[in-house]
Amino acid sequence: MWNAVPPRNPRFVGRDPVLAGMRDHLSKGRPGLALTGMGGIGKTQIALEYLYRHVDDYDAVWWISAADIKSVRESFAELGQRLAVGHDARAALRALAEGVPSGRWLVVLDGASGPVEIEPYLPDGPHGHFIVTSRNPEWPFPTFGIEVFSRRESLRLLTLRDTGMTAEDADRIAEAVGDLPLAIEQASAWIAVTGDTPETYLRMFDSALKELTSSGESPQADLSAIWTVSLRTLSEKHPGAEALLGLLTFFEATRISRADLKTVPTVEIPAALERVLTDPVEQSKALRELNRYAIVKIDHRQGTLQVHRLVRDAVQRRLDEDTADQLGRLANVLEDRVAVDVEWSTDTPAEVDLLKRDALAAVLTRRLTETRERDPRSSLLIHLDGAWGSGKSTLLNFLGRRLTGSGYLVVRYDAWQQSRLSPPWWSLLSALRRKVVTDRKRWERGRLRLRETAERARRSGAQYLLALVLLSVTAGGLALAVRAAIGGAGPFAEVLKITAPAVTALGILWTGSRVAARMLLWGSARGARLFEQSDTNPMGRVAEHFDWLLRHSRKPVVFLIDDLDRCKDVQVVESMEAIQTLVRDAPRRHDPAAPLPPAAYFVVAADGAWLRKAYAAEYGATDSLGYQFLDKLFQLTVPMPALSATAQQRFLGRLLRPGSAETVPWQEVEQAKERIGDADGNEQAVVGTLAAMSPELRDAVAVDATHALLGTSARTQREHILRKFAPLLPPNPRSIKLFLNNYTILRAVRTLEGVAVDIDSLALWTILRHRWPAVADALQREPDAVRGIIEPLWCSETFPDELQAMARSPELRAVVMHRPGGPLTPDVIRQCCGTA
Repeated sequence: MWNAVPPRNPRFVGRDPVLAGMRDHLSKGRPGLALTGMGGIGKTQIALEYLYRHVDDYDAVWWISAADIKSVRESFAELGQRLAVGHDARAALRALAEGVPSGRWLVVLDGASGPVEIEPYLPDGPHGHFIVTSRNPEWPFPTFGIEVFSRRESLRLLTLRDTGMTAEDADRIAEAVGDLPLAIEQASAWIAVTGDTPETYLRMFDSALKELTSSGESPQADLSAIWTVSLRTLSEKHPGAEALLGLLTFFEATRISRADLKTVPTVEIPAALERVLTDPVEQSKALRELNRYAIVKIDHRQGTLQVHRLVRDAVQRRLDEDTADQLGRLANVLEDRVAVDVEWSTDTPAEVDLLKRDALAAVLTRRLTETRERDPRSSLLIHLDGAWGSGKSTLLNFLGRRLTGSGYLVVRYDAWQQSRLSPPWWSLLSALRRKVVTDRKRWERGRLRLRETAERARRSGAQYLLALVLLSVTAGGLALAVRAAIGGAGPFAEVLKITAPAVTALGILWTGSRVAARMLLWGSARGARLFEQSDTNPMGRVAEHFDWLLRHSRKPVVFLIDDLDRCKDVQVVESMEAIQTLVRDAPRRHDPAAPLPPAAYFVVAADGAWLRKAYAAEYGATDSLGYQFLDKLFQLTVPMPALSATAQQRFLGRLLRPGSAETVPWQEVEQAKERIGDADGNEQAVVGTLAAMSPELRDAVAVDATHALLGTSARTQREHILRKFAPLLPPNPRSIKLFLNNYTILRAVRTLEGVAVDIDSLALWTILRHRWPAVADALQREPDAVRGIIEPLWCSETFPDELQAMARSPELRAVVMHRPGGPLTPDVIRQCCGTA
């Protein structure tokens, strides 16, 4: 089975240590590896050469262009159909993991952007291998960093073609282009096609380099100069090929189908390009020239064209703005002529991270791990606060995946699905019991179930023991009655007199004990309600059993609670009180001789406004009571990231055309990441660096900036900077801890949104949100209302009646006007809220 594998490169040279290392790694039963390195370094060619050298080791080879996630999904879906296991990617991945096909398989994911999008599509299992090629060096499995050619490899490639090039000439060219494999191949092709001397090539290269350097393009001048020589030759000798190349660089697909070039679009186009598009002969000539100059790769079997990212960038830099706009619109028309249908998007939680939710999940995972390492006996309750549709369930999915990979026992709990099962503590306890049991090996599960049942029986007390006694008496009496009813003599009758009473007694005992367990050992929701009504301290015993389960879990436990904001008011309050009872009372010493169990962690995803409304409705009070309940319950509140205009545009573009090219040139992104790294975790420096970038560039490097702000040095500097705000906080340890917790998470969320808000201003906003949450919500909805705090005469015009007393508070005004950081103007508040 063979899919989309490019032709073998007949001029492949060198790379023997890398190929040997790949072979050694994969032959030891390891599932996969990544080839990483800069563009043009030869990652794809190495993967391709490895494939062809070891093709006899595999029964199925599946090559996927991984820069486009839609193509990845569709390719795996096609594999599923070929294997007759289903029509979606998941079915294919399951089949590969289970060994279908029965022999060995190899999957190559070429040009992947990073692990976030690709990880759900990495095949697993002992039956095959995968190879990823990517410019991104950070992968959760072994990577092979690819470097430029050695000089010997460069000389071999330059002298493969019959150009009469001497070793000295080849050495000079290799030195000029920095031994970059793609540049070596392109230089060799230019000399072979034009028949010019290496001296001529070097002279043209030096001229192009000086011109680009003088024009201010020095950061990438050496790369651009490599292509400038060939592009100038094309412009002089093959204008049709040059025009076609310009068009190809604006196609969003990494592999361009030749079928896209067969229809004349109804838009204005240059004359040279029109001839190439309308005349098949002229088009073939143009593509042949592009292929001869090693600028475009043609796969005749697949009918596709491929233009390297470096070539795309160099060509587009040479175009004036009007031509670039014209070619861009033309490419859109040609691609849309084939891909006229837009994929329907479901409302289910996303599996591919398009909105940096996985990066936020990484922040929360790190926060939980730090809490566990610092004090494994302290619980942590986290609130993911966001309106319906803000992506809370998606974030929970990514968080669950990361926590599982970090060694946690993740208990998923859908509050809305469980809302019909009352009381809530029973369904929470049952969910934990199932996860603790199934996390054990199969042969250990039965023993653990018996021990857990015995613990429940011990806590249920005399009721269960009395039920067992009555069952035993009843079973014995019926067994005797059955024996007396059996008449006759002979061997068969004697056997029947023994077996029938025994079967009767065992059947009654088994059935009765199961019913008694469900009713008296909280084995059902009805039994749990009966236990609440009959026991003098039911929640104390429930908390004890919760402790017991935590002790017998081999991993730290995290509950992920979703859809609480779909429940009725009474169900919301009962669920939150059950969580509070379990977490606040556990871990603790019920038995002075018993060790404290590890803590349990809860992450609750729900709209805060819905939770507050539920408390207000249940207790017949104002909304401010709901704020107080949530403040006492949660140690950390995480606002769901807002969608900036840049993020909205990017998200819509990815939905309309999955795998579309990034709007910011990758060179600028890499340079921005270097500047963030140079800040060495200094928050002021990182924020200042982000503030100097365009919104698009900030969006592109937001994840890297967030990680830079999570290090130990960043945390130490942050705590030092924030000390000056201590006088604005209530004089108690809990308020200071909440301030630090909420500031840290707010900084992470704002950074992921691409918002570079000032440190002092964000600190003031964090204090305002902690001390006056109702006022903060009002300001988030209407930032201009802050005028009523700054100028109290306007308070009645800007705040509703129930908030005016708080808005006139001198302490609140002192926070808003505090320097440094203040005053908190409407624009600053928008930045702090991520709505700027």
